[in-house]
Amino acid sequence: MSFKPILEFHNLAIDKLVEQVKQQQDLLSIVKRVLPENLAEHTLHCVIHDVTLLIYTDMAVWASQLRFYQETILATITPLVEKPIKRVQIRLQK
Repeated sequence: MSFKPILEFHNLAIDKLVEQVKQQQDLLSIVKRVLPENLAEHTLHCVIHDVTLLIYTDMAVWASQLRFYQETILATITPLVEKPIKRVQIRLQK
């Protein structure tokens, strides 16, 4: 008797979660491209919540540096997403 791997089952909830993770990874990739290499290394996650782009980093010093790039990030991301992004928030990952 053979068993079907769990990821081969069609599940709408899992499909939606996988799609959200892919979108967040794509978003992170775009953000990292507009940042200097040392800053991009410390940019960990990006999530869109309503009209806000949340960017997560690992240390306060990098959060401070990311704030200088908010306008550049916003200008790069806004044309690529469905809903308009109005602001960027930098947060520390706990």
